[in-house]
Amino acid sequence: MTTARVVPVRPDFSARDIDDILRAVRTCLETGQLAQGAEVAAFEAEMAAYTGARHAVAVATGTAALVCGLRALAPEPGGEVLVPANSFYSSAAAPLLAGLRTRLVDVEPDTLSPGVRELAEAVTEDTVGVMVVHMGGIVTPALEAIANWCAERGLWLFEDCAHAHGSRLGGRHVGTFGAAGAFSFFATKVITSGEGGMFVTDDDDLAAAVRLHRNLGKPEAWRSYHTTLGENARMSELHAAVGRTQLRRLDEFLAVRRRLAQRYTTGLKALAGVRPLLPAHPSASWYKYVVLLDPELDRAALRAALAEAGVQLGGEIYEMPLDTQPVFADRIPPGEHPVSVDVCAHHICLPLHTRMNEDDADFVLAALAGALPAARREVAARTAPTHHPGPSPTGHSER
Repeated sequence: MTTARVVPVRPDFSARDIDDILRAVRTCLETGQLAQGAEVAAFEAEMAAYTGARHAVAVATGTAALVCGLRALAPEPGGEVLVPANSFYSSAAAPLLAGLRTRLVDVEPDTLSPGVRELAEAVTEDTVGVMVVHMGGIVTPALEAIANWCAERGLWLFEDCAHAHGSRLGGRHVGTFGAAGAFSFFATKVITSGEGGMFVTDDDDLAAAVRLHRNLGKPEAWRSYHTTLGENARMSELHAAVGRTQLRRLDEFLAVRRRLAQRYTTGLKALAGVRPLLPAHPSASWYKYVVLLDPELDRAALRAALAEAGVQLGGEIYEMPLDTQPVFADRIPPGEHPVSVDVCAHHICLPLHTRMNEDDADFVLAALAGALPAARREVAARTAPTHHPGPSPTGHSER
């Protein structure tokens, strides 16, 4: 097995970052303030300032940000949430975990997001809200129109921003176009706290409700008096200390990602059968660099050939539509989502992270050029007609 020269993700911590994290952790350990202290409060304030939201509420994971947010947005159970069919497990699971129902919606091929037309075709009388996912950090140009469409129908819009730290549309940060937004700080994300999430909103009541839900339904942080059926979804002081160092470097990270993405975009023009999925807005996070594959290319063979050449691809976004996940077989109503089916089956994500440089990007492009013939041969071999020999001159079939 060839050792990978280029890996799909690698968190970026400078010597200064590590020193600052260790200093903050030491303070936490010495004071005993491991939860609900100054680091979490500071991380929340800094995230609110960065996104332009009135409130930011730190939670344990990105999934917790979705679940707690949905419980705040829809306190009455049973309503239906429209969710893109091509997203990650948590986008579809969060409504179910919050006592709601999930209805999947197809997406547009150039944004990996539903537009107003797709939402209008899927909405029912039971729909209470819409979840839009900014896949790979790409923001659909229709986002403001979607927000207006939701408002006209009395629906809330909840943005899943797990991929979109730093993504903006028209100068406005994602997570602020609807009622609320949810971010993930998992280890693979644009910025990380190891594990963690953040709920952002301008609504005072929603922020207060999420603070209740994340802390076992307690209005007072350290008093065992519970008014809401909440859960333990708190972010620790240690995780917040890590997240703060990453947030202060986010603009630096974004600049590196954009430079590498441009390198890929230029290089891919020379390759046939592959097309980059490019955002229509300049301020994308470039969490993933998505390349759409022609049907003549076998993805598994392409992955294997790239791995042999020293390039390890990351996970797709995502490799299969949500309604084909076994866990949702009896939990989500069936539907037709042809665009989601197609894009899930025919794309890869090239390595892209801030520990890479231009030479690494060129190495990936060269490896991709070398791997494409093997991917074409695999499809050609699979689709070639089977030869059935006719009768022999003697009248007997050859065997």
